[in-house]
Amino acid sequence: MTDINAKVAQNFHENIEYLQQHHPKVFEKLSAFDIAVENGHYKEKYELIFENDNFDVLEHATQKFLYDKQTSYHTEKSLHSVDYSTENNCFEAFIRQDYTEDEIKDFKQLQTKDPLESHLPYIADIIHITNQREKKLLNTIDKYIFFGVGLGLHIEAIAEHIQAKMYLIVEDDLELFRLSLFCINYKNLAKTAKLFFAIFEDDSEFAHICENFLKESYYFNHYIKYFQLLSHSEVKANHFYLALSSQAELKFLFHNYLRTLSIPLETFSQGYSIIEKNLNFNTEYFQNKPFLFIASGPSLQKNIDALLQNKDKFIIVAVSSSLNFLEKYQIQPHIVLHLDPFEISATPFERLDSLSFLDNSLIFLSAHASRKVYSLLNKENIYVFEAGSAYKTDALNVSSSCVGSLGYLLLTVLKVQKLYFLGLDLAVDNETGSSHINTHIHEKTLELKDSFQNDTNETLSYYDDLVQIKGNQREKVFTTPHFFTSVNLINNYFATIVKPSQQFYNLSDGAYFQKTQALTFKELKDLPDLPESIERELKTLLEAHTLHSLNENELKSLKRKLKFCKKLQSQLQNIKPNNTTPLSYVKTIQQLITGDENLYKYELARVLDSYLYYILNFIYDYLNNPKIPQEDFQHIDQLFKQHLVELISVYQNYLHKALEGNNQ
Repeated sequence: MTDINAKVAQNFHENIEYLQQHHPKVFEKLSAFDIAVENGHYKEKYELIFENDNFDVLEHATQKFLYDKQTSYHTEKSLHSVDYSTENNCFEAFIRQDYTEDEIKDFKQLQTKDPLESHLPYIADIIHITNQREKKLLNTIDKYIFFGVGLGLHIEAIAEHIQAKMYLIVEDDLELFRLSLFCINYKNLAKTAKLFFAIFEDDSEFAHICENFLKESYYFNHYIKYFQLLSHSEVKANHFYLALSSQAELKFLFHNYLRTLSIPLETFSQGYSIIEKNLNFNTEYFQNKPFLFIASGPSLQKNIDALLQNKDKFIIVAVSSSLNFLEKYQIQPHIVLHLDPFEISATPFERLDSLSFLDNSLIFLSAHASRKVYSLLNKENIYVFEAGSAYKTDALNVSSSCVGSLGYLLLTVLKVQKLYFLGLDLAVDNETGSSHINTHIHEKTLELKDSFQNDTNETLSYYDDLVQIKGNQREKVFTTPHFFTSVNLINNYFATIVKPSQQFYNLSDGAYFQKTQALTFKELKDLPDLPESIERELKTLLEAHTLHSLNENELKSLKRKLKFCKKLQSQLQNIKPNNTTPLSYVKTIQQLITGDENLYKYELARVLDSYLYYILNFIYDYLNNPKIPQEDFQHIDQLFKQHLVELISVYQNYLHKALEGNNQ
């Protein structure tokens, strides 16, 4: 007994030491738990038992044992359930697709007309090859998930068997996870694999951890195996599936990303007013003025009467997709926000009865917005910000996956002190299932049911399926995977930069946002009407914080970016597939593109990283088979490098044009 006491004490000590150093958030939760127990704020539910050479957990309330005093049997059974099949207990983190040789030829012709029209010319021929080999068994298991820890004994047994390179360990019961620290040694497990912990996490926190798990060594993502303890809820497994369906790199694809990072090079050569990054609304004049950010969610339509009564009390910032609706009620925004680079995004402007509706509005356009949008609007009213690119070092730069979440970020960065949200639902209406106001071009009505409750649902639609998340004005609301992506951005990234002096109020009946207080129009305290000088003051402030064109240092930066393009093309040709393992090959390619802080210095590196995220898991999964002949390896290598060079060349052309245009 002395030996087992020494062993559990050593495990606990080493686990705590490891968690404190490498997973501080988990350590902090455990520390808070211990304090709550010591102070009598929490009564422990479980007791760790060692009997007949076995650990078990006694639940005080039921006097039942978690493992029925058969811990070794359960561990052995868990181990035997593990296989290398792609059909059992396996997530697919890729998009299933297939293309014929004739289709591939058509894609090549499409590419010659417009290299950024489609992503298919850059992936179809590679996927066609990888689909030729039927594969029902994996050669290695590289990423693995444990849904439910229990005492963790099955984790040690399975990990020893499969020797995965990364594990995601999920447990909703903090007390139970604490008991596992006595029984297994996570520190030892971490010596041979990278560990990710999701312990006692809410939906938003868990989504963030899943995102990190998926982004780490993403070439392992093709198939991800998992084990689910029967005693653990399926909620987290469902939400991991949601994270798979919401991967940004598989929704906003690399060719569109390249477009958004290239168009600004043209914008900055055309003399538009560019917003300085030091612009802020925390001034003596604007400090106490309430701002209202209007997005196109269903709550805007439901609250239109209240908005009409209060419209003169706010500085209104509206997304462009809401303009048709606002014009109908003659609610003129002070600021209009527009993000998208696609021509169809000009529709809200084109559908206005008259563009004169915007005569007194300041138009905040992303530098990568469609040329069509720029051509429709009065140049004197346009103010440009960067969204993801970094060509002007002193320009306002904010980026997000949708204009709604971008508006949240933008107004936070601009230091608005009193900010209200309306129509930023990022959820469907809980009564009608409507996704947007009725004038929105993508408005649809969805059936109000949780897609995870449908046993026949084998895939999750990014835009049409619904899941429940925490609501703003009610406990739960329905949202789509598309909206959920933006909810997670707000809660896990954008809310962290909100200052204590900033007061945010959410008038929408949609998703819950951190650092934001739920409010209804009925609860609004009496707000005075804004002074008539407000439009003039806004214009004056903007004019005092604007720039024009690229300066000499920024043009030199473009030349460095051009040099990086040429260097990368040359280095790619030096990578040979001969005498290398598939893992070494994909690591070398990724390191070449993303290493040496390239992701921070070069827009091109971020585009190519997005391309790698999409295609590299197909390549690694295909090559990770000893039976693949060397000529197939070389063929894949040839096609892969060809597409990388093609993407680099597209970006090079934009750089050349920008340098020529700014030298005129």
